[in-house]
Amino acid sequence: MSSAQGILVLGASGFVGQQLIPHLPLPVYTLSRRPLTNMPTGVKTLQTHLDDVQILKEILPHCRWLVHLASDSTPGVSAGKPLFEAEHNLLPNLRLFELLQDYPQVNLLYLSSGGAVYGNPQADIVSEQNLLQPLSYYAAGKIALEAFILALVQQSPRHAIILRPSNFYGTGQTYRPGFGIIPTILEYQRLGKPLQIWGDGENVRDYLFIKDFIELCLLLLQQTELETGTKIYNVGAGRGYSLNQLCDLLEQVTGQPVLREYHAARTVDVRHIVLDTSRIHADYSWQAQTSLQEGLQQTWEWWKTATGQ
Repeated sequence: MSSAQGILVLGASGFVGQQLIPHLPLPVYTLSRRPLTNMPTGVKTLQTHLDDVQILKEILPHCRWLVHLASDSTPGVSAGKPLFEAEHNLLPNLRLFELLQDYPQVNLLYLSSGGAVYGNPQADIVSEQNLLQPLSYYAAGKIALEAFILALVQQSPRHAIILRPSNFYGTGQTYRPGFGIIPTILEYQRLGKPLQIWGDGENVRDYLFIKDFIELCLLLLQQTELETGTKIYNVGAGRGYSLNQLCDLLEQVTGQPVLREYHAARTVDVRHIVLDTSRIHADYSWQAQTSLQEGLQQTWEWWKTATGQ
């Protein structure tokens, strides 16, 4: 058994990384292409890309876990651009996986996408056994990387967990164009701008409060007995809401209207997805604890302070 106990986080500047890292036991190493601020004391931060071989060769010998949160696209960003997905996500990750073959003591926690990989399923609630049918190049890229992780574990045995989460939201999530519908709505409310809705607003999603997800990550990373192989889990709140319902709830919570402009639907957008999380509950006794109404209220209280409202 390796004595390495470090945790390497890729994509540390994103919403999930910023919320997770303060709770991780040291030693912690982070790689991010964007500058990192407000990192806890003792966390070693490096501003570089996820396939920086020289840096990785220095860090990986000290690590027991690699937490992979990095992604350079969304369904909208890579729409019509398969080469963008290949160049920005697939190729860098394959270079990373090739290097990981030399460090079998490094276990992998990979963030996939429960909201995209299943496409438009027939079932009301979707399990991990459901057919994968991507509507976007983003989703196709996630599925491809899942397959490469399965192959990596076969060729270089280790423990790997692939999480397929629903839509994250919560305290600490700032507005970033193209990422996160809830901070987008709050920002548009603040500016008095209409929200651009693709379709009729009846597309249904499952919204997961970030604190619930962080608790799961910590539970997974604290495991002491790790079996070789790959496990795949849906992670969500287990209840779906349409975009129109979400806007209505935010109007109730904030006391402010959500102006809306409806446009023709996009082919890359999933119509209805709610995740069955019974597998993760059976294996780890985990389930989301925060209702959407409660989570939105906490998010709004944080948002008012963060934006000076």
